[in-house]
Amino acid sequence: MLDPLQPLRELVAPGKRTHWAFLALGAVLALAVWLARARRVPLRRFFFAREQWLHRSALADYGFVPLRALLAAALWAPLAFSTLAIAAPVRSALVAIAGSPAREASFAVALAYSLVAFVADDLSRYLVHRAMHRVPALWHIHQVHHSAEVLTPATLLRVHPIEVVLHQLRGRLVLGVVAGVFTWLAPGTTVVEVFGVELMVLSWNALGANLRHSQVWLSFGPALEHVLVSPAQHQLHHSVDPAHRDKNFGSALAIWDWCAGTLVVARRRLRLRFGVAGGANHGHAPLGMLWRPVVASARSVFAVAVRRGRDVLRPRGSLARGPGDHRPGDPRAGDGDHGDRHGDGQDHAAAAALAQRGIVVERALGKVHEGYVGFASGRVNPRGAP
Repeated sequence: MLDPLQPLRELVAPGKRTHWAFLALGAVLALAVWLARARRVPLRRFFFAREQWLHRSALADYGFVPLRALLAAALWAPLAFSTLAIAAPVRSALVAIAGSPAREASFAVALAYSLVAFVADDLSRYLVHRAMHRVPALWHIHQVHHSAEVLTPATLLRVHPIEVVLHQLRGRLVLGVVAGVFTWLAPGTTVVEVFGVELMVLSWNALGANLRHSQVWLSFGPALEHVLVSPAQHQLHHSVDPAHRDKNFGSALAIWDWCAGTLVVARRRLRLRFGVAGGANHGHAPLGMLWRPVVASARSVFAVAVRRGRDVLRPRGSLARGPGDHRPGDPRAGDGDHGDRHGDGQDHAAAAALAQRGIVVERALGKVHEGYVGFASGRVNPRGAP
């Protein structure tokens, strides 16, 4: 269902980070930070600084979020499936392979289920988030979130619809597999809930998850920040400082960053600047935030296809090595058996066609992009004039 009011409905949806109770809890934690360290700043300014909430980046958030909700729902509709659609075949496969343990559901099993689901979900978030920064086509999409120049709770929802759908797919698959395993171990097992909210989700939000996208610097200290991601650590992740680039990918657990060497702890309060270093692939217009990253992503994909096509077309003897790297009999070195020349010709023809199509599409995307920029700025293309 297409629902532009979905972000507002999350204010009363149990389990959502933007539920009013979690937002209120974040405000209480922020007040505690102000009482402890920032009382020299007037309380009203600490919470409601005009330059933060009415910054052009924040205003873009407010306009973008309803559009994102509509498009994400439209993209997800033909793909939608529940965790049960994954859990059922996983459980059936385990029963076929190992039989049924016929263990009764218990609080211990439910608690284990909650912990494993939380850890598995968090690890998958880390891997996808890291891919979003490392794969150019995905980075163009993820820039929508990182282009925020100020952080507010609304920045949580400043995510491109394509990224929303990717995370929905990730979550359903991971949690579906975990659910399948635990319902095989003990049929009827469910996660532990408190007031209708999963225990682990409640615990994470109680630690100030809504302060991650805020002006409030809340650190857990170097020791604990090797295990849990503090709000301050996520703010470092958004920083354009080269020292913070590609750091702190973790969502709730910092152990993945610690193991991968991408961890930065928040040792002291820093004055941070947020955004995309070098400039984002879009501006602050909500519509541009939706489609310009897609164009940039598509162009990067075709650029890779063109480069690979040209690599295949390059004469094999031109794959230069150093003087001492030549190995007799190596076809890539220009002598010896070159294999099936007819097959090579077919490979080259296919690569040539791929490269040509890539060049044509890349140029077309470039023209579309230039046309949009001209239209948005009110400029008329002289070549299009009569």
